[in-house]
Amino acid sequence: ILRELSPQSPTPEVVVIKPTQMAFTTVANVFLCGIAHRYPGPAMFVQPTDDMVKKHSKKKLAPTVRAIPCLQGIIQPTKSRDAGNTLLLKEFPGGSWTLTGSNSPVSARSDSIRYLILDDYDGFIQDAGGEGEPGDLFKNRTDAFGNKKKIYINSTPTLKETSHIEKEWEESSQGHFNVPCPHCDELQYLKFGGPDAEYGIKFTRDDDGQIVDVWYVCQHCHERIDEWMKTDMLSKGVYIHKFPNRKKRGFKINSQYSPLGWLSWTQIAEEFLKAAKSLKRGDSKKMKKWVNTRQAEAWEEDGEQPEWNKLASRAEPYKILTVPYAAGMLTAGVDTQDNRLEVLITAWGRGEESWVIYQSALHGDPDQPGVWKQLDELLFRTYPHESGAELHIESMGVDTGGHKTQAVYNYCRSRGPVVFALKGASSAGKPIISPPTKQDIAYNGKKLKRGVSLYSIGTDIAKGTIYNRLKLESPGPGYTHFPIGLSDEFYKQLTAEKLVTSYNQQGFAVKKWIKTRERNDVLDCIEYSYAAAIKAGLSRRDWDKIAVRLRQQVTEAGEDTQKIHRTQRPQSKSPLGGRNINPHKR
Repeated sequence: ILRELSPQSPTPEVVVIKPTQMAFTTVANVFLCGIAHRYPGPAMFVQPTDDMVKKHSKKKLAPTVRAIPCLQGIIQPTKSRDAGNTLLLKEFPGGSWTLTGSNSPVSARSDSIRYLILDDYDGFIQDAGGEGEPGDLFKNRTDAFGNKKKIYINSTPTLKETSHIEKEWEESSQGHFNVPCPHCDELQYLKFGGPDAEYGIKFTRDDDGQIVDVWYVCQHCHERIDEWMKTDMLSKGVYIHKFPNRKKRGFKINSQYSPLGWLSWTQIAEEFLKAAKSLKRGDSKKMKKWVNTRQAEAWEEDGEQPEWNKLASRAEPYKILTVPYAAGMLTAGVDTQDNRLEVLITAWGRGEESWVIYQSALHGDPDQPGVWKQLDELLFRTYPHESGAELHIESMGVDTGGHKTQAVYNYCRSRGPVVFALKGASSAGKPIISPPTKQDIAYNGKKLKRGVSLYSIGTDIAKGTIYNRLKLESPGPGYTHFPIGLSDEFYKQLTAEKLVTSYNQQGFAVKKWIKTRERNDVLDCIEYSYAAAIKAGLSRRDWDKIAVRLRQQVTEAGEDTQKIHRTQRPQSKSPLGGRNINPHKR
């Protein structure tokens, strides 16, 4: 790995997926020291948080520097009054070290970097200030150095689909550390195996269930390998790459390779038995930890989750921004992000059958008026119905967001009751929409007498209802329709969460929703649009009367058009000659 990080190697990026406590952060420290001593340039070392990187600088990096004679005089001890020599910045001839946390997106926009280290990558925040994945932001800082850059990424994996390191590994050469059998000399990647596996770690237990003997069975000759033989095996080990021609080099190792005196095979087996015992009781936390930290594998929770590709395959050829004939009501859901609004518009019909007629991201800072003007264009426009009538959005729910709450309140206050502010609540059993609470908001330094209404959304029940309806195979009550042309990303975001069962400390089964990928904006928008429909009285609609009203609207529009032609008056600005049914003014 260090050879690939050296200037002699053309490799631009190195990815290591590994268990805990296997010295791969030490590799990062060695890399930093080599930069300062032999090939100086601007380097950045990133850990999940600022507190973690400060602790690392004090307890790991500083002692390392003090122990290396050739660095004395190059890396100076930290001085509070020296701006170029602080806990998080070390300047030296020809280069520097900048240490930061992934929770500081400003660091990702700083000066160009030639050497980048992303340590404990799966611990990074999911979204750096609304600007995207932090790893990508930090990587962008190396662009100016072209093929002279070096990026080192290491981490223990976490949850499958949301694991940062798993995605990097999938794009890499995927090198596994293989060691030779001391009996047949055949190379193999050590695995834990299992009771039914032909090779891997095996053990016996006494009558009390305690492990008394542990060994490894060779994959090729099936001979017994004792752990004391491991030292010689490790010294002869090599990485074998599945995709040797890929420029991004990937390296993988697990805890079976821990040197003697570190983590033993016995301890690995004991931890597995404890995790398996908990798993039988329905508690997967210990097994998840064992799979992540010992086997260096991402964990995938069992649970209920629709398959996105099956939903995509059933898309229908109806027009976007057009209300299908069987629908007669429009609602919208808006998810607020730091740099955009995600919008989804739904048409509703009998039995709560629904059609997605529009979905998009409106880019812009919600603290500025521009993005809200874009949303106004969708809110105040008319939507053609297949019958020839026209409809408006009757109800729009806007998420208050994590950092843009005041901006949402300001927008909803002047457009209510059609537009309302909402906030998700994951409490079990909470109704999809609850009575609002008044928010007394200070605006321009003045206290408002009438605060905006904030509605609470029971996301657990909303998601469960939506997922149950996505299982329906035939159009009818509850069925959700999708138009042709939506991207794969739309369906992946729609199915981005999974309902899993875990057990609390009292041993009771608890169902909870977990994200299986980073972005779930579409699912949130559909929840909010459904809540908006419930608020607007979806269950109380008389669809026969709606159908009559739509036909009447078309008839009246035709009569008004004929009058205009007969009297040769200028055409009215309203598509229906002033008789348009406007839900905003009903």
